[in-house]
Amino acid sequence: IIEDTETRPAPGMDAARKLIEVDKVKIISGGFSSGVALPIAKYCQERGILAVIQPPTSPLFRGVGDMIFLTNVLDNYKGKVIADFAAADSGKKKFALMFMNNAFGMALREETINNLKTQGAEIVTDVAYELNKVDYKAELQRLFSKKPEAVIATFYAKEGMVSAKQAYEMGLLNVDQVPWYVPEMGTSFASGLKEIPQVVEGIKGLDPLAPGSLYFDKFKKKMGRDPFTAYAAMNYDALILIAMAANFAQSEDPAKIRDNLWRVADWYKGQSTGGDKRFDKDGMQGFGQYQHVILKGGKIVPYKK
Repeated sequence: IIEDTETRPAPGMDAARKLIEVDKVKIISGGFSSGVALPIAKYCQERGILAVIQPPTSPLFRGVGDMIFLTNVLDNYKGKVIADFAAADSGKKKFALMFMNNAFGMALREETINNLKTQGAEIVTDVAYELNKVDYKAELQRLFSKKPEAVIATFYAKEGMVSAKQAYEMGLLNVDQVPWYVPEMGTSFASGLKEIPQVVEGIKGLDPLAPGSLYFDKFKKKMGRDPFTAYAAMNYDALILIAMAANFAQSEDPAKIRDNLWRVADWYKGQSTGGDKRFDKDGMQGFGQYQHVILKGGKIVPYKK
């Protein structure tokens, strides 16, 4: 049974309540955004519903409870990787940050700040923006108000499209002068790559490793095209892990399936973030991998300095 969260908290909770209260499901998968999936995860925990969530990454999921599992790595990992990448690649010390004001954005922002500071970098501007706006000129002006040497920012597709277009029109997206680094490349510019590829050309960042060939080949055979992003492979892994754990449990009981998730994940060869899908004691991912990428010719391609 499929419901649409609309990548917004209120519709997401409505969808979860319908699935649990009306459809009487025992297991939920999906979520896409930490800000949407976190309240859903808490609701599932309260009701004894197993939730295998992807691709949210907020460290706050770790404390929700024993019925919550993730198939993507947490922001603790990505905050370090993007800070290390941006500092080493740019050689700069003065950074401007722009993150969305929700659970995902603020958690990733905090980890990024902590890791930049350990490297002796200075955060000269720090902008938290609201979702669903049609104009981010004021936020972009604040972002560049103290002449940063490099930018670290992340978006959802809608906000990424608007922000990149306006930054370009304002003369703030010259990556040869002030490089931009994005920890969620596929999500941030899913629309921008298709509609304004010349604008986002040269932005660098992180993306999950390409999906494994098993998933990639299955997807292409069914859909007639390559996957747009690597994130859907995390959903594939979640559903396969649930099915395998249910088979091992020989039960539809959520607690029994939960107990078997650790068992099957120890040897399951996954199709996302490098294939190692082992859960830690809290049901979080501890072994996922991301790659350095750059937007080039309307595509996300691997990047090496």
